[in-house]
Amino acid sequence: MKKLVVFMILISLLITSAFSATKSSTTTPSTGTVEGSATYSAETAAQYKYQTNDKNRMVTIGSNGEKFQGPVLVTSFGQSTDGSMIEQVMKRLKTVAYTYNPIATGADLAGIKTVVIAVGNSTKGLGAAGISQEQETQRAKEFMAAVKNAGVDVICCHIGGATRRGALSDAFADMVLPLSSFIVVKEDGNEDGKFTTFATSNNVPITLVYGSKDTVDAFKAIF
Repeated sequence: MKKLVVFMILISLLITSAFSATKSSTTTPSTGTVEGSATYSAETAAQYKYQTNDKNRMVTIGSNGEKFQGPVLVTSFGQSTDGSMIEQVMKRLKTVAYTYNPIATGADLAGIKTVVIAVGNSTKGLGAAGISQEQETQRAKEFMAAVKNAGVDVICCHIGGATRRGALSDAFADMVLPLSSFIVVKEDGNEDGKFTTFATSNNVPITLVYGSKDTVDAFKAIF
């Protein structure tokens, strides 16, 4: 009987441990925000009040006045799939000339009027591209310096949601936000208010989308 009781206790502990591991993996910790104090956690997420839902899939705060112009250069900081998703969005627009180069450098800015940068770090994506985090960070810094010199419009996109948040993703976002003329964010990636706080504090218009696919409608409104 004692053996049976001990066995049942062990099974209970194993199930509890597995559940806890699964639950904790749903939220990626985030530091490195512009202000340097906010963190991305389950606690902050629970306090966040959503503005989008399955019926109201897009909310824009502020206005950029005029629509953005092509030619457009789409690139990625972090080599996540977000970059290729933005490419598909541009392809569906059909009215704007664009180039997609996930490892773009300053040399690719010639003739470009608008740069769309998908921020979201992916270890798997970096590995597939044969790029280290240090190399990607350096490229991003040099690219933003070239963007500043070129004076082109910048649209910062974070459409990977909560699972794409993290210290390096935030570091990439922090490089892009100060030069951004517009921000597009999948709202569950803003549960700590990082992007909306920056937008409202700096008078930068921002569109929150309910799902990644809603980025198409967001881009139709700004291009």
